[in-house]
Amino acid sequence: MVAVVVGLGMGAAGFASGGPAEPAVALPPMVVTASRAPVALERLPLAVDRLEGAALEAPTALTVDDALRVSPAFSLFRRTGSLTAHPTAQGVSLRGIGPSGASRSLVLLDGLPLNDPFGGWVAWSKVPRLSLGTAEIVRGGGSAVWGSAAIGGTVQLLSRPMSPGTGRVLGEAGSAGLARVEMLGDVSAGQGRLRAGGRWFRTDGWHAIREDQRGGIDRRLDSRHWLAHAAWEGELREGMVLRIGGRAFDERRGNGTPYTGNTSEEAAAHFALAGEVAPDVTVQILGYGQRQRFASRFSSVAADRESERPALDQHDVPADAWGASAVASWRHPDGALTTLGGDWRAVSGETREDYFYSGSGFLRRRHAGGDQWTGGLFAAHQRDIG
Repeated sequence: MVAVVVGLGMGAAGFASGGPAEPAVALPPMVVTASRAPVALERLPLAVDRLEGAALEAPTALTVDDALRVSPAFSLFRRTGSLTAHPTAQGVSLRGIGPSGASRSLVLLDGLPLNDPFGGWVAWSKVPRLSLGTAEIVRGGGSAVWGSAAIGGTVQLLSRPMSPGTGRVLGEAGSAGLARVEMLGDVSAGQGRLRAGGRWFRTDGWHAIREDQRGGIDRRLDSRHWLAHAAWEGELREGMVLRIGGRAFDERRGNGTPYTGNTSEEAAAHFALAGEVAPDVTVQILGYGQRQRFASRFSSVAADRESERPALDQHDVPADAWGASAVASWRHPDGALTTLGGDWRAVSGETREDYFYSGSGFLRRRHAGGDQWTGGLFAAHQRDIG
Protein backbone atom coordinates (compact mmCIF):
# COMPACT_ATOMS: atom_id res chain seq x y z
CA MET A 1 0.00 0.00 0.00
CA VAL A 2 1.16 3.54 -0.74
CA ALA A 3 0.04 6.42 1.44
CA VAL A 4 0.76 10.13 1.15
CA VAL A 5 -0.10 12.62 3.88
CA VAL A 6 0.34 16.35 3.33
CA GLY A 7 -0.13 18.99 6.02
CA LEU A 8 -0.68 22.61 5.07
CA GLY A 9 -0.52 25.42 7.56
CA MET A 10 0.49 28.96 8.42
CA GLY A 11 1.97 29.27 11.88
CA ALA A 12 2.59 32.41 13.88
CA ALA A 13 6.20 33.15 14.79
CA GLY A 14 7.09 32.57 18.41
CA PHE A 15 8.85 35.19 20.53
CA ALA A 16 10.52 34.64 23.89
CA SER A 17 12.46 36.72 26.36
CA GLY A 18 16.18 36.30 26.69
CA GLY A 19 15.86 34.72 30.16
CA PRO A 20 15.80 30.99 30.89
CA ALA A 21 12.67 29.18 29.81
CA GLU A 22 10.25 28.00 32.46
CA PRO A 23 10.17 24.19 32.80
CA ALA A 24 7.19 22.57 31.11
CA VAL A 25 4.53 21.23 33.45
CA ALA A 26 2.73 18.03 32.40
CA LEU A 27 -0.94 18.25 33.34
CA PRO A 28 -2.96 15.07 33.90
CA PRO A 29 -5.18 14.13 30.94
CA MET A 30 -8.81 15.19 31.25
CA VAL A 31 -11.73 12.90 30.38
CA VAL A 32 -15.24 14.17 29.61
CA THR A 33 -17.11 10.98 28.68
CA ALA A 34 -17.26 9.21 32.04
CA SER A 35 -19.06 11.97 33.96
CA ARG A 36 -20.09 14.35 31.12
CA ALA A 37 -17.78 17.00 32.60
CA PRO A 38 -13.98 17.42 32.46
CA VAL A 39 -12.39 15.25 35.16
CA ALA A 40 -8.75 14.25 35.55
CA LEU A 41 -8.27 10.67 34.42
CA GLU A 42 -6.50 9.75 37.66
CA ARG A 43 -9.57 10.78 39.72
CA LEU A 44 -12.09 8.59 37.93
CA PRO A 45 -13.36 5.42 39.66
CA LEU A 46 -13.76 3.80 36.23
CA ALA A 47 -11.55 2.04 33.71
CA VAL A 48 -11.06 4.49 30.83
CA ASP A 49 -8.85 4.11 27.76
CA ARG A 50 -7.78 7.40 26.18
CA LEU A 51 -6.33 7.27 22.67
CA GLU A 52 -4.91 10.16 20.69
CA GLY A 53 -2.35 11.13 18.08
CA ALA A 54 -0.49 8.24 16.48
CA ALA A 55 -2.82 5.64 17.99
CA LEU A 56 -5.76 7.04 15.98
CA GLU A 57 -3.76 7.62 12.79
CA ALA A 58 -1.94 4.29 12.57
CA PRO A 59 -1.34 3.60 8.85
CA THR A 60 -2.19 -0.07 9.38
CA ALA A 61 -5.75 0.87 10.44
CA LEU A 62 -7.87 1.75 7.42
CA THR A 63 -10.96 2.47 9.52
CA VAL A 64 -11.64 4.08 12.90
CA ASP A 65 -12.84 0.82 14.45
CA ASP A 66 -9.54 -0.81 13.46
CA ALA A 67 -7.67 1.97 15.29
CA LEU A 68 -9.81 1.50 18.41
CA ARG A 69 -8.90 -2.19 18.60
CA VAL A 70 -5.68 -1.24 20.40
CA SER A 71 -7.93 -1.11 23.46
CA PRO A 72 -8.36 -4.68 24.75
CA ALA A 73 -11.93 -3.84 25.76
CA PHE A 74 -13.10 -2.87 22.26
CA SER A 75 -14.53 -5.24 19.67
CA LEU A 76 -17.27 -5.39 17.07
CA PHE A 77 -20.02 -7.99 16.98
CA ARG A 78 -18.10 -10.00 14.36
CA ARG A 79 -14.37 -10.62 14.19
CA THR A 80 -14.20 -8.82 10.84
CA GLY A 81 -13.89 -5.03 10.78
CA SER A 82 -16.29 -2.52 9.29
CA LEU A 83 -14.47 -2.60 5.94
CA THR A 84 -15.95 -6.02 5.12
CA ALA A 85 -18.65 -6.72 7.74
CA HIS A 86 -22.30 -6.10 6.90
CA PRO A 87 -23.44 -2.76 8.40
CA THR A 88 -25.94 -4.50 10.69
CA ALA A 89 -23.06 -6.46 12.29
CA GLN A 90 -21.01 -3.40 13.25
CA GLY A 91 -22.36 -2.96 16.77
CA VAL A 92 -19.82 -2.34 19.54
CA SER A 93 -19.09 -4.64 22.45
CA LEU A 94 -16.92 -3.49 25.36
CA ARG A 95 -15.38 -6.17 27.57
CA GLY A 96 -17.50 -8.67 25.63
CA ILE A 97 -20.69 -7.45 27.33
CA GLY A 98 -23.86 -8.15 25.35
CA PRO A 99 -22.27 -8.70 21.92
CA SER A 100 -24.92 -7.93 19.31
CA GLY A 101 -25.35 -6.19 15.99
CA ALA A 102 -27.69 -3.80 17.80
CA SER A 103 -24.92 -2.33 19.92
CA ARG A 104 -25.33 -2.33 23.71
CA SER A 105 -22.64 0.35 23.91
CA LEU A 106 -23.10 4.01 23.06
CA VAL A 107 -20.84 5.57 20.42
CA LEU A 108 -20.61 9.36 20.25
CA LEU A 109 -18.93 11.89 17.97
CA ASP A 110 -18.47 15.16 19.87
CA GLY A 111 -21.41 14.28 22.10
CA LEU A 112 -23.72 13.27 19.23
CA PRO A 113 -24.84 9.61 18.92
CA LEU A 114 -23.46 7.62 15.99
CA ASN A 115 -25.56 4.52 16.66
CA ASP A 116 -28.13 3.88 13.97
CA PRO A 117 -31.45 5.28 15.28
CA PHE A 118 -33.43 2.25 14.06
CA GLY A 119 -31.04 -0.70 14.34
CA GLY A 120 -28.44 0.41 16.88
CA TRP A 121 -25.37 -0.52 14.81
CA VAL A 122 -22.63 1.98 13.93
CA ALA A 123 -21.64 3.09 10.41
CA TRP A 124 -17.93 3.71 11.03
CA SER A 125 -17.41 4.96 7.48
CA LYS A 126 -19.15 8.25 8.29
CA VAL A 127 -16.54 9.27 10.89
CA PRO A 128 -14.17 11.98 9.51
CA ARG A 129 -10.78 10.43 10.31
CA LEU A 130 -8.55 13.47 9.75
CA SER A 131 -10.43 15.68 12.20
CA LEU A 132 -10.26 13.23 15.12
CA GLY A 133 -8.13 14.29 18.06
CA THR A 134 -9.01 11.95 20.92
CA ALA A 135 -10.99 8.79 21.62
CA GLU A 136 -12.28 7.91 25.09
CA ILE A 137 -13.44 4.37 25.84
CA VAL A 138 -15.28 3.91 29.13
CA ARG A 139 -15.31 0.20 29.95
CA GLY A 140 -18.44 -1.05 31.63
CA GLY A 141 -21.88 0.43 32.09
CA GLY A 142 -22.39 4.15 31.65
CA SER A 143 -26.13 4.24 32.21
CA ALA A 144 -25.84 6.56 35.22
CA VAL A 145 -25.15 9.60 33.03
CA TRP A 146 -25.86 8.38 29.47
CA GLY A 147 -29.02 6.31 29.93
CA SER A 148 -30.00 2.87 28.70
CA ALA A 149 -28.07 3.21 25.42
CA ALA A 150 -24.79 2.86 27.36
CA ILE A 151 -25.44 -0.38 29.24
CA GLY A 152 -22.25 -1.94 27.88
CA GLY A 153 -20.11 1.19 28.03
CA THR A 154 -19.41 4.37 26.08
CA VAL A 155 -17.06 5.30 23.25
CA GLN A 156 -16.66 8.99 22.46
CA LEU A 157 -14.71 10.37 19.51
CA LEU A 158 -13.63 13.99 19.98
CA SER A 159 -12.57 16.31 17.15
CA ARG A 160 -9.35 18.28 17.36
CA PRO A 161 -9.77 22.06 17.94
CA MET A 162 -10.14 24.21 14.85
CA SER A 163 -6.96 25.98 13.75
CA PRO A 164 -7.64 28.53 10.97
CA GLY A 165 -5.08 28.54 8.21
CA THR A 166 -4.30 24.83 8.42
CA GLY A 167 -5.27 21.85 6.32
CA ARG A 168 -4.53 18.20 5.75
CA VAL A 169 -4.69 15.96 2.68
CA LEU A 170 -4.42 12.16 2.75
CA GLY A 171 -4.09 9.94 -0.27
CA GLU A 172 -3.79 6.16 -0.24
CA ALA A 173 -3.65 3.43 -2.86
CA GLY A 174 -3.09 -0.27 -2.47
CA SER A 175 -3.93 -3.79 -3.53
CA ALA A 176 -7.49 -5.03 -4.08
CA GLY A 177 -8.28 -1.80 -5.92
CA LEU A 178 -8.05 0.24 -2.73
CA ALA A 179 -8.03 4.03 -3.12
CA ARG A 180 -8.80 6.78 -0.64
CA VAL A 181 -8.59 10.56 -0.72
CA GLU A 182 -9.46 12.60 2.36
CA MET A 183 -9.18 16.36 2.89
CA LEU A 184 -9.68 18.72 5.82
CA GLY A 185 -9.26 22.48 6.08
CA ASP A 186 -9.83 25.19 8.70
CA VAL A 187 -10.25 28.87 7.81
CA SER A 188 -11.41 32.06 9.48
CA ALA A 189 -15.00 32.95 8.62
CA GLY A 190 -16.41 36.24 9.87
CA GLN A 191 -16.21 36.32 13.65
CA GLY A 192 -15.62 32.59 13.84
CA ARG A 193 -13.91 29.60 12.30
CA LEU A 194 -15.01 27.23 9.53
CA ARG A 195 -13.98 23.61 9.05
CA ALA A 196 -14.80 21.62 5.92
CA GLY A 197 -13.69 18.22 4.77
CA GLY A 198 -14.56 15.16 2.80
CA ARG A 199 -13.53 11.65 1.85
CA TRP A 200 -13.86 9.39 -1.17
CA PHE A 201 -13.09 5.70 -0.73
CA ARG A 202 -13.28 2.57 -2.84
CA THR A 203 -11.99 -0.98 -2.80
CA ASP A 204 -12.68 -4.07 -4.86
CA GLY A 205 -12.55 -5.92 -1.55
CA TRP A 206 -11.66 -9.45 -0.57
CA HIS A 207 -13.35 -12.84 -0.78
CA ALA A 208 -15.24 -14.02 2.29
CA ILE A 209 -14.89 -17.68 1.22
CA ARG A 210 -11.53 -19.39 0.92
CA GLU A 211 -10.46 -20.25 -2.60
CA ASP A 212 -11.00 -24.01 -2.51
CA GLN A 213 -14.62 -23.52 -1.36
CA ARG A 214 -15.69 -20.82 -3.82
CA GLY A 215 -18.23 -21.37 -6.55
CA GLY A 216 -19.37 -19.56 -9.64
CA ILE A 217 -21.44 -16.97 -7.77
CA ASP A 218 -18.79 -15.84 -5.27
CA ARG A 219 -17.68 -12.23 -5.59
CA ARG A 220 -15.41 -9.93 -3.63
CA LEU A 221 -16.80 -7.80 -0.79
CA ASP A 222 -16.44 -4.49 -2.62
CA SER A 223 -17.20 -1.14 -1.00
CA ARG A 224 -17.52 2.49 -2.07
CA HIS A 225 -18.49 5.56 -0.09
CA TRP A 226 -18.16 9.31 0.11
CA LEU A 227 -18.48 11.70 3.03
CA ALA A 228 -18.78 15.49 3.19
CA HIS A 229 -18.89 17.49 6.42
CA ALA A 230 -18.64 21.11 7.54
CA ALA A 231 -18.90 23.04 10.80
CA TRP A 232 -18.72 26.68 11.91
CA GLU A 233 -17.99 27.89 15.41
CA GLY A 234 -17.71 31.30 16.98
CA GLU A 235 -17.98 33.08 20.31
CA LEU A 236 -21.36 34.61 21.08
CA ARG A 237 -19.68 36.34 24.00
CA GLU A 238 -16.54 35.76 26.02
CA GLY A 239 -16.45 32.16 27.14
CA MET A 240 -19.59 31.06 25.24
CA VAL A 241 -19.09 29.21 21.94
CA LEU A 242 -21.73 28.26 19.35
CA ARG A 243 -21.03 25.46 16.88
CA ILE A 244 -23.21 24.54 13.89
CA GLY A 245 -22.45 21.67 11.54
CA GLY A 246 -23.69 18.96 9.24
CA ARG A 247 -22.67 16.00 7.12
CA ALA A 248 -23.79 13.97 4.12
CA PHE A 249 -22.87 10.34 3.55
CA ASP A 250 -23.42 7.71 0.86
CA GLU A 251 -22.18 4.11 0.85
CA ARG A 252 -22.58 1.15 -1.56
CA ARG A 253 -21.43 -2.36 -0.67
CA GLY A 254 -21.35 -5.77 -2.28
CA ASN A 255 -21.89 -8.72 0.03
CA GLY A 256 -20.16 -11.51 -1.83
CA THR A 257 -22.69 -12.67 -4.46
CA PRO A 258 -24.31 -11.00 -7.50
CA TYR A 259 -27.70 -10.56 -5.79
CA THR A 260 -26.65 -9.43 -2.33
CA GLY A 261 -25.58 -5.91 -1.40
CA ASN A 262 -26.58 -2.89 0.63
CA THR A 263 -26.75 0.89 0.40
CA SER A 264 -26.76 3.61 3.04
CA GLU A 265 -27.55 7.31 2.73
CA GLU A 266 -27.62 9.95 5.45
CA ALA A 267 -27.96 13.69 5.96
CA ALA A 268 -27.46 15.13 9.45
CA ALA A 269 -27.19 18.53 11.14
CA HIS A 270 -26.43 19.66 14.67
CA PHE A 271 -25.71 22.63 16.92
CA ALA A 272 -23.85 22.94 20.21
CA LEU A 273 -23.69 25.81 22.67
CA ALA A 274 -21.10 25.54 25.43
CA GLY A 275 -19.35 27.82 27.85
CA GLU A 276 -19.12 29.35 31.29
CA VAL A 277 -22.22 31.16 32.55
CA ALA A 278 -20.82 32.01 35.99
CA PRO A 279 -17.53 31.46 37.81
CA ASP A 280 -16.88 27.69 37.90
CA VAL A 281 -20.29 26.97 36.30
CA THR A 282 -20.41 25.62 32.73
CA VAL A 283 -23.26 24.53 30.50
CA GLN A 284 -23.51 22.58 27.27
CA ILE A 285 -26.62 22.38 25.08
CA LEU A 286 -26.79 20.09 22.05
CA GLY A 287 -29.41 19.56 19.38
CA TYR A 288 -29.34 17.35 16.29
CA GLY A 289 -31.39 15.79 13.54
CA GLN A 290 -30.67 13.08 10.99
CA ARG A 291 -32.47 11.48 8.09
CA GLN A 292 -31.25 8.27 6.54
CA ARG A 293 -32.16 5.47 4.19
CA PHE A 294 -30.89 1.90 4.17
CA ALA A 295 -31.48 -1.04 1.83
CA SER A 296 -30.12 -4.59 1.80
CA ARG A 297 -30.68 -7.84 -0.09
CA PHE A 298 -30.04 -11.39 1.14
CA SER A 299 -30.00 -14.73 -0.65
CA SER A 300 -29.92 -18.47 -0.05
CA VAL A 301 -26.87 -20.02 -1.72
CA ALA A 302 -26.91 -23.53 -3.19
CA ALA A 303 -24.62 -26.14 -1.62
CA ASP A 304 -22.31 -26.17 -4.66
CA ARG A 305 -22.21 -22.34 -4.64
CA GLU A 306 -23.12 -22.21 -8.33
CA SER A 307 -26.47 -20.49 -7.86
CA GLU A 308 -28.40 -18.40 -5.37
CA ARG A 309 -32.05 -17.74 -4.63
CA PRO A 310 -33.41 -14.43 -3.28
CA ALA A 311 -34.38 -14.76 0.39
CA LEU A 312 -35.12 -11.22 1.58
CA ASP A 313 -35.21 -7.80 -0.06
CA GLN A 314 -35.19 -4.93 2.44
CA HIS A 315 -35.79 -2.45 -0.33
CA ASP A 316 -36.34 0.58 1.92
CA VAL A 317 -35.52 1.10 5.59
CA PRO A 318 -36.06 4.80 6.40
CA ALA A 319 -35.12 6.16 9.82
CA ASP A 320 -35.23 9.69 11.19
CA ALA A 321 -34.03 10.95 14.56
CA TRP A 322 -34.09 14.20 16.50
CA GLY A 323 -32.54 14.81 19.87
CA ALA A 324 -31.31 17.32 22.40
CA SER A 325 -29.36 17.36 25.63
CA ALA A 326 -28.42 19.89 28.28
CA VAL A 327 -25.71 19.52 30.93
CA ALA A 328 -24.66 21.93 33.67
CA SER A 329 -21.70 21.42 35.97
CA TRP A 330 -20.13 23.45 38.70
CA ARG A 331 -16.97 22.98 40.70
CA HIS A 332 -17.12 23.69 44.42
CA PRO A 333 -14.38 25.57 46.29
CA ASP A 334 -13.19 22.31 47.87
CA GLY A 335 -12.73 20.72 44.42
CA ALA A 336 -15.94 18.67 44.39
CA LEU A 337 -17.89 18.51 41.13
CA THR A 338 -21.67 18.48 40.67
CA THR A 339 -23.26 17.70 37.30
CA LEU A 340 -26.93 17.84 36.30
CA GLY A 341 -28.42 17.13 32.91
CA GLY A 342 -31.04 15.59 30.70
CA ASP A 343 -31.46 14.01 27.27
CA TRP A 344 -34.34 13.60 24.86
CA ARG A 345 -34.49 11.63 21.62
CA ALA A 346 -37.26 10.87 19.13
CA VAL A 347 -36.88 8.12 16.53
CA SER A 348 -39.12 7.15 13.64
CA GLY A 349 -38.22 4.09 11.61
CA GLU A 350 -39.65 1.36 9.43
CA THR A 351 -38.49 -1.70 7.53
CA ARG A 352 -40.16 -2.32 4.18
CA GLU A 353 -39.21 -5.72 2.86
CA ASP A 354 -40.25 -8.49 0.48
CA TYR A 355 -39.88 -12.13 1.52
CA PHE A 356 -41.03 -15.71 0.78
CA TYR A 357 -39.56 -16.01 -2.72
CA SER A 358 -41.19 -18.59 -4.98
CA GLY A 359 -40.72 -19.08 -8.68
CA SER A 360 -40.33 -15.70 -10.33
CA GLY A 361 -40.83 -13.32 -7.42
CA PHE A 362 -41.58 -12.60 -3.79
CA LEU A 363 -45.03 -13.52 -2.52
CA ARG A 364 -45.13 -11.47 0.68
CA ARG A 365 -44.47 -7.85 1.60
CA ARG A 366 -44.01 -6.66 5.17
CA HIS A 367 -43.95 -3.19 6.73
CA ALA A 368 -42.89 -2.98 10.38
CA GLY A 369 -41.70 -0.08 12.50
CA GLY A 370 -42.90 2.72 14.70
CA ASP A 371 -42.03 5.82 16.67
CA GLN A 372 -40.13 6.05 19.93
CA TRP A 373 -39.53 8.90 22.36
CA THR A 374 -36.87 8.55 25.04
CA GLY A 375 -35.98 11.00 27.78
CA GLY A 376 -34.01 10.99 30.99
CA LEU A 377 -32.51 13.10 33.75
CA PHE A 378 -29.35 12.52 35.77
CA ALA A 379 -27.46 14.05 38.68
CA ALA A 380 -23.92 13.27 39.79
CA HIS A 381 -21.70 14.52 42.58
CA GLN A 382 -18.04 13.68 42.90
CA ARG A 383 -15.65 14.51 45.74
CA ASP A 384 -12.58 13.06 47.38
CA ILE A 385 -13.29 11.44 50.74
CA GLY A 386 -9.86 10.06 51.51
